[in-house]
Amino acid sequence: MTHTWPFFNAQFPTAELGHGADSARIYGNGKDKDTEYTGSTGVGAIGSLAQSSSPIALSTAGTSLSERRYSLQQPPSKSFSKSDYQKEPSVAQRGYRNFLPGDYIYNFELPLESVLPESIMCDLGSVRYELEATIERAGAFRPNLVGRKEVTVVRCPAEASLEQVEPIAISRNWEDQLHYDIVISGKSFPLGAQIPIAFKLTPLAKVRCHRIKIFVTENVEYYCRNKKVHRIEPTRKVQLFEKRADGPVTASYPGSSARVVRGGPQPNQTGSGNMNDSLLGDLQGDRVGPTEMEFTVQLPGCGSKEKDRIHFDTTYPNIQVHHWIKVSKSMISRQGYNINII
Repeated sequence: MTHTWPFFNAQFPTAELGHGADSARIYGNGKDKDTEYTGSTGVGAIGSLAQSSSPIALSTAGTSLSERRYSLQQPPSKSFSKSDYQKEPSVAQRGYRNFLPGDYIYNFELPLESVLPESIMCDLGSVRYELEATIERAGAFRPNLVGRKEVTVVRCPAEASLEQVEPIAISRNWEDQLHYDIVISGKSFPLGAQIPIAFKLTPLAKVRCHRIKIFVTENVEYYCRNKKVHRIEPTRKVQLFEKRADGPVTASYPGSSARVVRGGPQPNQTGSGNMNDSLLGDLQGDRVGPTEMEFTVQLPGCGSKEKDRIHFDTTYPNIQVHHWIKVSKSMISRQGYNINII
């Protein structure tokens, strides 16, 4: 995809009127003040500078009206040749236009089609967008000026899209000993955001849950030569969060937290105040009941270290990146749920 903005061209008819900038600031010669103007032709700024230094205005200053009338009635003292009446060559004839010292601002915009992929930077493939500015200078020994700047294109979900904000709800039994409900409030999360996850663990027998770990896995696939060549990168697995029954929360990135809403570990029977080794509590007698917990899991941001950095999900057919969030419950089977990271 390419697009060209011709801001100024000496062969354009508008080149005779000005430099075509939307706004400019022309610098003075040190004593004069800078001149600012806004417009597409620049006639106002150049005209103001010419008016301030007009030779006619300087020559007539300080003379009386009668003297000026007399000077107009006198015949010219010099005979002009035919060459003196020849006009200056136009900008198109010269092939260039002189730009006075100053700052020239050109505004531009370009709507991007929705089918274009976002900016991607993976190990074996990339999608890039760049702006290139070229200034062609007049003269055989004056090189052109070329500058490039990379532009990052980010794909965001539509505001009216409800598919990505609907929660993920899982309700299952584990070997007829434990019923668990897991709710992840959304399917898309930006890098650096927090994922709220709610747990409800209902024992159906005397079971123990020592800890809960939360991971995010990244899967990258490459296609080329009309998808005749396919390569799958090894799955990356990054631990985000860990909640143990006998210790505080362990998080890989600051910002994660855990809160027990209902139930949970109970004080030890010895009265020492130590918590037992199960997130479900002691489960003795009438203490059997559900345990509800709410976790806030922090995702790594864009500025994370290289080893901890994860890529966002892509829509480009030749470079596909997608993620799964996995919950590992010690003594309980593992489950995975697909989420999008943007």
